[in-house]
Amino acid sequence: MGIHGLTTYLHENKAVIAKYLHFTPATSNTVTPFVIDGWSFIYEIIGLSGLPWVYGGEYGDLSRIVERTVRAWLQVGLRLYFVFDGPYPLVKFPTLTSRATKTTIQGSKLFFVTSPAARSKPRFLREIEIIPPSAYTACIETLKDIVASLGDKPSLEIHFADEEGDPYAVELAGRLGGYVLGKDSDFVVLNVEGYKGYIPLDEMVWTSLSQDKDLQDTADDDDGFQTVVNTKAKKKSISKRAKSGNGIVPPQNTDDIELSVTVYSPAVVASQLRIPVSLLPLLGALVGNDFTGSKDPSSTTVQESNLQRLFFERQLTLSQRITRVANTLHNILEAALSPSARGKQKLQVNSVMQLIERAITTLLIRSSDMMPTSEQERIMDRIVEATLQYAIPRYEGELHGADGLWASPVCALHEEEACPLIRYLSPPPLLDIFPISHEESRKQKHQEAVRNIYVSAYRAGRLDPRLLDTMNSGTFWYRQMLEHPDTETVNVSIGRPIQQISYALLDDALGLPEKPEEEEEEEEDDDEVIDVVEESDEDYLAPLRGALQELDTPADSDDEMATEPPTSLSSHAKSSRPSRPKVIQEHIRRGVRLADEEVSVPALSEVLAYHDLDHIDHLPLQLASEDDRLTFFLRVLQSDAPPVRGLHPEDTLVVLALRWVVSRLHARAQASAGSKERVKERWTKPEARAFLASFSPPGSSPEDSEDLPMENRNIQLVAQISAAFAAIERLSQLLLLSERFQTPVLRFSGKLFHSYLTGFIPIPPKAVPSDLWDASVEGLEHAFGEPMGKKKKGAKGAPVSGPPQPSKKQQRGAVTGGMFGLLGDIEA
Repeated sequence: MGIHGLTTYLHENKAVIAKYLHFTPATSNTVTPFVIDGWSFIYEIIGLSGLPWVYGGEYGDLSRIVERTVRAWLQVGLRLYFVFDGPYPLVKFPTLTSRATKTTIQGSKLFFVTSPAARSKPRFLREIEIIPPSAYTACIETLKDIVASLGDKPSLEIHFADEEGDPYAVELAGRLGGYVLGKDSDFVVLNVEGYKGYIPLDEMVWTSLSQDKDLQDTADDDDGFQTVVNTKAKKKSISKRAKSGNGIVPPQNTDDIELSVTVYSPAVVASQLRIPVSLLPLLGALVGNDFTGSKDPSSTTVQESNLQRLFFERQLTLSQRITRVANTLHNILEAALSPSARGKQKLQVNSVMQLIERAITTLLIRSSDMMPTSEQERIMDRIVEATLQYAIPRYEGELHGADGLWASPVCALHEEEACPLIRYLSPPPLLDIFPISHEESRKQKHQEAVRNIYVSAYRAGRLDPRLLDTMNSGTFWYRQMLEHPDTETVNVSIGRPIQQISYALLDDALGLPEKPEEEEEEEEDDDEVIDVVEESDEDYLAPLRGALQELDTPADSDDEMATEPPTSLSSHAKSSRPSRPKVIQEHIRRGVRLADEEVSVPALSEVLAYHDLDHIDHLPLQLASEDDRLTFFLRVLQSDAPPVRGLHPEDTLVVLALRWVVSRLHARAQASAGSKERVKERWTKPEARAFLASFSPPGSSPEDSEDLPMENRNIQLVAQISAAFAAIERLSQLLLLSERFQTPVLRFSGKLFHSYLTGFIPIPPKAVPSDLWDASVEGLEHAFGEPMGKKKKGAKGAPVSGPPQPSKKQQRGAVTGGMFGLLGDIEA
């Protein structure tokens, strides 16, 4: 992630670029703001924890490590602000696709083609480490619990960015006068006034003050002679102790510790490279970043290929590439600002676009004369687009509160009219060329009410950012997990039917964006390129410092964007043209690659009618009573039964997830006309009991798991139940029921689940209460498969390939799919 090679450059020039800070409990009276990149923190914690991720997540153990780390930071005087990504920007889609394919999907493929003996080795598991599917939820819930425990004025805040998290984090750090903590070199390129610099997570060191004191005391012997201790040796000793520890994870005893960090300031890095700090984004785009990397390894055109192949010889090291681009920009600026040796007139560089064009021409390995003009223009467009991703508009409003945050009730950094979150959650305005009817006015008020509720829920961490992708870009990105690459992804077989209901709720309440026609899409793309070029030509470099940021955020651009209506006005206009069916572009695993697939959005009225919910007033549903929302929630999940309604809040989602997986797999087996694979795919009752028993108090999982088998079927069971969990939690969030049900994630142990499944340890007799089991199997007794090695006999002793066929009443009430692909693949 970040700028290609910049991390290497920072390490190689650390002696002249970096500065060091030290924090101890004694200095805790001085508060220092640290803004933490949330996802970098999750990856780093999981990488250092040593927890066995392959079983599906030890979330209770993960929670304890997160809490220990955060409380240690608070103890040494840090004020913490965690920032998590919001909706994904369109320009980053290729990077997201490439990253998911190379890490999770390819890692899963490698895991399943490796022998059981080899893939159980710790070294192998470290090399293909895959983030457990509910790690994000576990981290968020842990942080929220810590905030609640800190009282009215907590020194910990959780922020959810409006869009990309990196610019939000830097802008927040600038407002606070603090540092950004993460693992992305983009934080050296992003810059605003007040931002003090970037601290890499892997360059944080915990040391024991008592050990340092002991080291100093040993320098004095009993005879009064003082032994000189070599400073380098002392540093080496401290470094050795740090490496033997757990990185950002502090030692168990936090009463006597010191935290040392390394800081890289954008201004210092730019000075070392001899370019203005405002040109660091351009340097990043030319060297290569997440926006100019390869979109597809098989791409051959300049538009889709890795541009760095055009700029650098293969033998250049990563640091040499950075230096070459910096020298190129420096030389162009120097030639523009000073007369040449021959006394010629200054080289004309009157705009940023001219600077970019001249830099590209200079960096190209082959002559630009040999390249078609159209290709040169495409290169230019990609560099400009990649550079603009680092733009952080200057905040011109009034600062609120002691820390200058919460410019409006809905956004910590922006006024309401300028907040991106408000913009894409707001429905398109009605055209004023027609009188607005009472019904339209009423609908608009309802939409605004739902929007405000969702904004508050998102800011509080009760709305998954991936749900906002549907409103922002008409897409949905499933979180990838360890699953067999030769099977249909569980996100489709298990998660999609629930997800389609979520789309219907959003479309009914706020209106999902319409898919533009091909011709319209091409025209809009052309207009965007023209706008960028024309806007760039108006801004001049005088004296060639800071102009790039001015180019990125012209004074009136925010107002124009805020008042410009969204793309799909036609859906609200009174037009004779019929509206097109709504679709969502889902990004799913297909084989060993991540692909996009259009998924239709059903009408909520049809969903209500199919589930006999016509009595619920069409408000939208988000504004209905809690009882109506709960009934809808349970009915669409085929679980509206008294035993389920009577469950404790912390057990409800566990049972709902299990019931959904069991019914879905049974429906698939019925629809397959006796396919052995589909019949074997169904869960058995012992497997269901093992799953329910896996939700135990933290610390109850087996200590020694080195000999615990990793069976393919058991890994697939975890993937199926994880997909159900995620989809059901998102649906509960959209229905504003997430506070009613306590998330069970922190109590789940994948290691314990695998232990029960394989017989590694027996299931305790009282591990599954009777009410929990009864609620799980109510109406689903016929949907379970037979345990392996047992075959049911027919009347004449012949094996029966499947369970008895349920009645139509059972099908409709418990296990069927249904119309529009919502609940199955067969008809009742």
